[in-house]
Amino acid sequence: MKIKKATLKDLPAILELEAMLVGNTEDHTDLIKSSITAGECLVALIDGKVVGASILNYTFYYKNWIDLLSVNPEYRRRGIATALIKRMESMCKTPKFFTSTNESNIPAQKTYEASGFVRSGYIENLDEGDPEIIYFKRIGGTGRGGRR
Repeated sequence: MKIKKATLKDLPAILELEAMLVGNTEDHTDLIKSSITAGECLVALIDGKVVGASILNYTFYYKNWIDLLSVNPEYRRRGIATALIKRMESMCKTPKFFTSTNESNIPAQKTYEASGFVRSGYIENLDEGDPEIIYFKRIGGTGRGGRR
């Protein structure tokens, strides 16, 4: 497996992955494209095929935030999500690292908790009847950019 910063050449494969996982990619296209341009999007490749993607940005109170973490279902349970999380952690600019997932997404919860994240709260009403769990991890951020 190889993890690298995504380029615009990877955009179609990332959108195909997102379409497989969430259906309509209309809401994600601009986010993914701008994240690639900003150097915030990573892809995981196996045999040259995009099998995972992630976005690390600073939209959550200027803190490190995993905005996207996707793995092709055919390639799950091979450490791809964990590897993407570790790479994003190495890119973090502040010592606080956040992400979230739906209460119904048990595999994501297990992945975040195994990567050292702890529950930090939740948000109701994003997805009706399925609260969003916020996760937090303290890391040794570099202090470059953003507010602490």
